[in-house]
Amino acid sequence: MNPILAGAIDIGNTRIKILADGQFFAADLNTNWQEPMHKYLWNFSGKQVLFGVSSVNPEAYSLLEGELKKRSNIRWKPLADIFREQSLIDVSGIQGIGSDRVLSLIGALHHNLQHNPTLVAPLITIDCGTAVTINAASTRRKCLGGAILPGVGTQLRALHHFTQLLPEVEPGFEDATCGTNTAQAMRIGVVRGIGGAVKEIVQSIVEKEFQGESPLVFITGGDAGMVQKALEGWHLQPQHEPHLVLYGASALMSQWMQEYAMGRPTDNALESGFVQLTT
Repeated sequence: MNPILAGAIDIGNTRIKILADGQFFAADLNTNWQEPMHKYLWNFSGKQVLFGVSSVNPEAYSLLEGELKKRSNIRWKPLADIFREQSLIDVSGIQGIGSDRVLSLIGALHHNLQHNPTLVAPLITIDCGTAVTINAASTRRKCLGGAILPGVGTQLRALHHFTQLLPEVEPGFEDATCGTNTAQAMRIGVVRGIGGAVKEIVQSIVEKEFQGESPLVFITGGDAGMVQKALEGWHLQPQHEPHLVLYGASALMSQWMQEYAMGRPTDNALESGFVQLTT
């Protein structure tokens, strides 16, 4: 019997992203994403895949479940069920933290262990999506919480919605420092404003939580590219990792599967012949 592949699915407010066996899929949730997802899943025909699913979108998650049930070689498990038992990042004392925030920290930790196994440093992740989240973990792998602010698109839509004259503007980075038209001024204000907020919040974390020790900083999310441009020249230049949350989900699934293989109790997600595991 073929071993099981560990995979990860991340459902955000606007996009779904999947990673398994080094193959990546992404789609906007406001499109017909189910059809291209099924074409992607054909890559695993003849293989058995167990996906760990992180979701902040209950409606999209319900649709995903309906689609995955159509494929007999696919099983899935909500990562929220594993968070209570995982030992990669200590989230005790943090209330209501989203799974995507924890997974970004696990992804950063996993990346560090793969590339710099002897380097022990605090971690900060900056996830730039519908919201921008800044998340911190100590050298002892304890999650310290962080900060949440509106993302680029969210701020631009709010300016249009709550004012009479400001137009609807597509997100983008402006090289200029002074806008010579309204749309340009809005982009400069929002993107560079987020960049300034990130610098201020991270610097406060470094000084008050890390006692001045420089952290490893990672940036991810759909708007990470434009926000990173707003951070150019910053002494804590973040490393751009587009799939940080998915890497965290994959690392968490791998740990859980290894523990299961060593004698964890039977779990429904691994029934129907799913017995041999691989990461």
